[in-house]
Amino acid sequence: MADGGQQRTRRFSAFVSYSTDDVAFARRLHKRLETYRLPRKLRSLSSGAPPPERLKPLFRDVDELIAAYDLSAAVQDALAQSDFLIVVCSPNAVESEWVGREIDYFRKLHGDSHILAVLIDGTPETAFHPALLGAEGGPRLEPLAADFRPESPSRRLAMLKLVAALAGVELDDLIHRDAPRQLRRTIAVAASAMAAVLVVGVLITLTLTARAETEHKRDQAIGMVDHMLTDVRKTLQRTGRLDQLAAVNESAMAYYRGQDLAKLTDDELRQRAKLLQAMGEDDLKRGELGKARAAFVEAHRTTARLLAKQPNDTQRIFNHAQSEYWVGNVAWELGDGAEAQHRFHAYLRLAERLVTNDPKNLDAIREVGFAESNLGIYALRHAGDMIRARRHFAASLTRFENVVDVTPDDADAVRNVCIELAWLGDVARLTGNLEAARNYRAQERSALERLAKSNPENRQIGFNLLTNELATARIDLVDGAPQIALTRLKSGLARASDMAARDPDDKEARFQQRIFELFIVEADLTSDPAARRRIGDLQARLGTCTAASNSATERELSAYCLTLLARLAEVRGDIRKASALRDAVRGLIGADMYTSRWGLNLRAELKPSSGARS
Repeated sequence: MADGGQQRTRRFSAFVSYSTDDVAFARRLHKRLETYRLPRKLRSLSSGAPPPERLKPLFRDVDELIAAYDLSAAVQDALAQSDFLIVVCSPNAVESEWVGREIDYFRKLHGDSHILAVLIDGTPETAFHPALLGAEGGPRLEPLAADFRPESPSRRLAMLKLVAALAGVELDDLIHRDAPRQLRRTIAVAASAMAAVLVVGVLITLTLTARAETEHKRDQAIGMVDHMLTDVRKTLQRTGRLDQLAAVNESAMAYYRGQDLAKLTDDELRQRAKLLQAMGEDDLKRGELGKARAAFVEAHRTTARLLAKQPNDTQRIFNHAQSEYWVGNVAWELGDGAEAQHRFHAYLRLAERLVTNDPKNLDAIREVGFAESNLGIYALRHAGDMIRARRHFAASLTRFENVVDVTPDDADAVRNVCIELAWLGDVARLTGNLEAARNYRAQERSALERLAKSNPENRQIGFNLLTNELATARIDLVDGAPQIALTRLKSGLARASDMAARDPDDKEARFQQRIFELFIVEADLTSDPAARRRIGDLQARLGTCTAASNSATERELSAYCLTLLARLAEVRGDIRKASALRDAVRGLIGADMYTSRWGLNLRAELKPSSGARS
């Protein structure tokens, strides 16, 4: 175990054991560890003696033993004087007798917990020396390896794992303190390697002049951008440094916007599209719609160029289809319905090309289902066009049922079917076809109950069942059966409250609980004349209508609550208060006729004495 950051009495931080075929990697690792400087803020956080600024020297036998008279004695002494043993693991190391001896000897002196595995090639099955898996006759070990393989998603993280162990500090603390410094360090590396400046946290500006640079420098630039906008982005997300992540995205956009796509290779274009789309999703989550749109439009421009080069390439068709979706999605969020509809139709055409290329490809069939569903949701929510909405939802349902026919045990495929049945049920209710609405909801419930039986711990299925119960109660209300509706609503509220109580941090459970509370108040207000005389009680049950955050769901719940308060004010005869509450609702709802959750037509509540809602 690491000594909690206390100064050790041994000479070496670690002994590096490796096959002579892996000497190049061992030499690089040795240098990187010995020159690593622990972040100053990390050292200042220590409650006891702070860890040293640098690690103690590492012992690497090829260099250290060159002048030794008795090599075996020198190795044993170095192993005894080392806090840790770092084993460089590869198929070469498995064949090395020296590696096995060094592991066995170190284990006798210091035990298993001070042995660190470094995987550089192969897999644990092909690269771990038998001695690494446990002492002979003892229990088999499964050591966790720092992954330095070329295909590893984050070799920087592997390096930090070693440093944390050798320095005796927490890995999470080291990652949090190392990330900003690593960003600053990369600036200098980029500037010296390829005449570019990459300022991360406050600025990332990377200038590439393709004609002037050699192919080698172009490759360096690609690798640098990939590192900064993948590994570094993941680190910032993991450590919660969203302010720096926003700066990374903003500065990268400034660079990307000025690129001439005609001068980029296909690999550069693919990288560009991938990162721009990820940046757009980051911006969308933060609610920065303008920045998200800019990123998605640039990604779209890039995937369009790639597709133009190879129009029948399946992967390029798929990638451009995703671009069409994201541009359409953010356009809708910004209130540009015409652009959203255009992009969603383009998404559908590309998805249909995927099916044409491979009619049995289930992923392609799913894409068509998603595209049809998007168009149905748009037609319903934005335009209130029930005919088009029904047509698209029915087409989507057919596609997802085709997938389920082939993979009946695929829970995600079954849930996709349930989603389309739910949409069709809403359309039927809104058009007054209550028999069809009940039929769709009954089919949905039957499928969800089968899923729940085979996935009893899946909370999302439980939430879907609650939504189904709510939807069925709304059909009862429209059908003139308020008492049956209230029974369903109160049963659903009890289950939602239980789920919320078991996990107070579960936002979805709280949302479900709140929507049932609101619908019970509406059912009382609408169907029970006596309830109108209990205005104070109903108002108390509504509680505060203030949104806890700016999320779409919170805004919709708040707007619905305010419409109910407005109706109560109107019953009391306070027309001015009712008007003010409806003005507040206008400030919360967007351009769509129906909300994104629960299919609420809040616009119908903006007129005084509007009666029961659809």
